[in-house]
Amino acid sequence: MDPLSSQYSVTSKGRDSAMSEITWHSLQPIGMEFVSQAENVFRVEEHVAAPVDRVFDAFADASTWSAWFPGVERASYDGKPPYGVGTIRRSSVGGVEYEETMLVWERNKRWVYRVDRATVPVARAQLEISEFEAVGNGTLVRWILAVDPLEKLGYMADGTPFDQFLTNLFRDAMRGLESYLARRS
Repeated sequence: MDPLSSQYSVTSKGRDSAMSEITWHSLQPIGMEFVSQAENVFRVEEHVAAPVDRVFDAFADASTWSAWFPGVERASYDGKPPYGVGTIRRSSVGGVEYEETMLVWERNKRWVYRVDRATVPVARAQLEISEFEAVGNGTLVRWILAVDPLEKLGYMADGTPFDQFLTNLFRDAMRGLESYLARRS
């Protein structure tokens, strides 16, 4: 069997404690070197009107993502704090479940994870890098998506070019993060 298309079913308890059958699609186990080897690498950046420590803390607190990142229904870490390199993060985005491994956790600098598996075949490999830089009273956030897609990433279903979709998504996420942080000042 081709390891890139390996699938298996697991039984897991849903949020409502009902038993459900989920099919997981495994992605390649990649490291940081993947960013220089990936078929597609997308880079976007946005300024956030909040200090770097508050911005990083919101990224690192999985439970906050549903309050500020569009499409994120929930996110959490396995185990107990402290969380860091090697921690498993689970998220639900747009109805798709993801299991991710944290590869870099450098407070106020860099936060990186790879996608290990998902409930839909999203890619052969995927790495997401968030970088943080203090700029004046705010933070410049860079988001780098490195991916070997299953199909060419050209356009979204509505005709929007994929790179423009990511730019819009990240802009909306950072405006959502600003609002979230302002409500907690």
